[in-house]
Amino acid sequence: MLLDPHAGLIIWTIITFLVVLFVLKKFAWPHLLAALDEREKRISDAIAGAEQARQEAEEVLREHRQKLAAADEEARQVVAEAREAGANVRQTIVSQAREEAERMLDQARTSIESEKRAAIAELRRETANLAVQAAGALIDANLDDERNRGLVDDLIAQIPESN
Repeated sequence: MLLDPHAGLIIWTIITFLVVLFVLKKFAWPHLLAALDEREKRISDAIAGAEQARQEAEEVLREHRQKLAAADEEARQVVAEAREAGANVRQTIVSQAREEAERMLDQARTSIESEKRAAIAELRRETANLAVQAAGALIDANLDDERNRGLVDDLIAQIPESN
């Protein structure tokens, strides 16, 4: 029935197949192969373009990382320079303050020394005046030794006490 081989049907099937194969080979295959070649070329171009874009993106990323590293290094240098400048300013201020304090201390020592000299000179003048007064009183009184000692003690008692 369906699977019974008929020689005529087989021959016509083979002839039809060969005619269709010839027509396809003559007219369809070149267009199909050209379309497939064009599609393959577009795909390979797209792959090459994607690879080139990937390489460019990697290059841009590498440059960006270099610039970022350079900026980071520059920022570290700026911070280091600022710290150094701050330390220098601090050191300058401290040294100026020490110099000013030393100068003020020297002025105070000089002032104290001159006041001390003036006080000693004044004390010498007072002592000389007191000695002259005591001698004058002793000469005027012309008394005995015990009386002289009493006079000197009275004069000493009249000297005001100082701090």
